[in-house]
Amino acid sequence: MASALHEWTRKGTGHNIRFLATDLDGTLLTSGKCITDHTKRILIEAQNRGLTVILASGRPLYSILPFANELELDKHHGFVIAYNGGLVYDCKSRETIYEETIPACMIPALRAAVPCENFRLHGYRGNSIVVQGEPDEWSNYIARANKMPLLKTDNFIEAIVEPQHKCLVTGAPRRLWHLEKKINRLFEASLSAYRSESFLLEVVPKGIDKAESLRKLLAMLNGKTEELLCCGDGYNDIGMMQLGGISCATSNAKRPVKQIASFVTDSNDSDGVALAVECLLKANTYAPASQ
Repeated sequence: MASALHEWTRKGTGHNIRFLATDLDGTLLTSGKCITDHTKRILIEAQNRGLTVILASGRPLYSILPFANELELDKHHGFVIAYNGGLVYDCKSRETIYEETIPACMIPALRAAVPCENFRLHGYRGNSIVVQGEPDEWSNYIARANKMPLLKTDNFIEAIVEPQHKCLVTGAPRRLWHLEKKINRLFEASLSAYRSESFLLEVVPKGIDKAESLRKLLAMLNGKTEELLCCGDGYNDIGMMQLGGISCATSNAKRPVKQIASFVTDSNDSDGVALAVECLLKANTYAPASQ
């Protein structure tokens, strides 16, 4: 993997890579949900040389900011794309610079479309995750991964008191596949549903994904897609990886992700993103992005 990566960067792309957009879970983070010291050192070195780092994740902003702080994105003017594209955050100014939310009128209809006996519907309230009914094993997994408490409710609509950038549905993979088709059919004009894991369905405003928000951010920064390296492992990373000038899949990535990637790096537990960035550090002379 490393030799193929070195060969790719040796040939070059015709453009210096000025931006890195990387997923978190399964990509930048280890299985223990942390950034290794080696990866942290490489990414900070790359930022010192002019690379703009963008953390693009399905996680809520609250759950991403600790990693942004570890990587010193505030000091180097990095960015966060949260909620699979529902929100873009400027780490230097500490401001939200773009966001889209699910229309409030759609929440009751979405709740009615998700049968409680087979699925659990989730939303956000402050820094907590709201779950309709008794949390299932996947609800608890989401809460642990994001380090956010679960708030159980029997009335999801009343419990959701703020605009929702996305909602989550958990359930058995086969049943969730059918529900995905149902939601996309019922709400084709206003919502999009797709699975980020076999047990996890993400419901977002129509047209929202990592790629579209990344495209908007690059336009704000006068950046080109050819200057972008995207790293990912999951289905919800495919769009942004197809957008980038170079795309990199971790060796633990889903098969379709590997198939569309420019190259495959080491796994998330073996500093795969750091390896890709190290090769680019050797192959590129970074020019700071215009911000």
